[in-house]
Amino acid sequence: MNILYVNKFFHLVGGVERYFFELGKLMEARGNRTSYFYMQSAADGQSRWADFAVSNVSYDNSQLYQRLRQFIRLFYSPEANNKISRLIDQVKPDIVHLHTIYHHLSPSILPAVKKKHLPIVQNLGDYHLISPNYNLFHNGAVCEITLGGRFYKAIAHRCIRNSRFYSSIEVLEKYFHQLAGWEHNLIDKYISPSVFMKKKLIESGIREEKIRTIPHFIISHEYPYRKSAGEYLLYFGRLSPEKGLLLLLKAMKNLPDIKLKIAGRGQQEDELKNFVKEKRMKNVEFSGFLEGAALKKVISRSLAVILPSLWPEVFGMSILEAFACGKPVIASDIGGIPELVDDNYTGYLFKPGDLDDLLEKIKKLSGDKGSVIRLGGNARKMAVDKFNPVDHYRKVMKLYGEMI
Repeated sequence: MNILYVNKFFHLVGGVERYFFELGKLMEARGNRTSYFYMQSAADGQSRWADFAVSNVSYDNSQLYQRLRQFIRLFYSPEANNKISRLIDQVKPDIVHLHTIYHHLSPSILPAVKKKHLPIVQNLGDYHLISPNYNLFHNGAVCEITLGGRFYKAIAHRCIRNSRFYSSIEVLEKYFHQLAGWEHNLIDKYISPSVFMKKKLIESGIREEKIRTIPHFIISHEYPYRKSAGEYLLYFGRLSPEKGLLLLLKAMKNLPDIKLKIAGRGQQEDELKNFVKEKRMKNVEFSGFLEGAALKKVISRSLAVILPSLWPEVFGMSILEAFACGKPVIASDIGGIPELVDDNYTGYLFKPGDLDDLLEKIKKLSGDKGSVIRLGGNARKMAVDKFNPVDHYRKVMKLYGEMI
């Protein structure tokens, strides 16, 4: 089969991109043809599709010209339409598989795809399809006031960047695309990685028959599996408020004899480092952004991976990576996380935002190395049995076949 994969970034940013690349590799390894459409970035590696990549636009740029380009691209991108049409003419795909496209590519590429009479499926990695607030998180808590098409509520509530200005722009974008009908009418199927996400989509008016639940996968044999308790707790991923990292640091302040490593980068990095410095914490180490073999090594040597999220995580690729290394996970009981972390079997769940509950679970696990090994073994088995690439490939190809 010949598949065109579309995502706004062509470098590793988070779980969405990790899955985007792994799925492409999985398809290629089984003899399928793949091509890619994305936005240019200095972080991209070499690619034979670079000539078709859309010019870069940064939403952190303060220059007037750049702000105008940003605003226009939110609604419509003639460049993206033209380039994806040219790419389709050259590679002649059987199906187009979207990941994240809003803002940098925009849903305006969808009419261009449909003019070529191609089926479209989209993997949903966040909540932007149903809310201007893509992670349903604001002011330190879950925020669902815009669900059900009530986008306007984001303005008074300042859901985006705590700003009425930015919230107004996002709301205008959502209403424009709702009126245009591109996302809801031109996308044939949505893939939800979790049952939780599927329920949110249905509650927001997406027809159930358009949604297929297909969890992500992990190639477990590519991860080192050590049947031993490691040396430290580990968080790896994006450093941003919705990840609950300040809560984690407050917990570690009360556990000076337990070491924590934090691997990643993001908008909250300086705030987190300043907290550690001000509290004179000696048990926290920032490892920077890690990927590939370096990331796998640091996971494999950990005691457990911890995910203290405050937002309703759609899935949690970091959990699967921990499982593949045979590491238990301590995680918030929120969003799609409980569909992965089986409490007291592959790790421990704690009440989101509850410092005492988090402390209890960390003490419970770190004080029992036997449980660490037992839960880690269960986690590895779950990764191999339930989230393997063979089953994932079969499910995705079945969907592709139905659509074509």
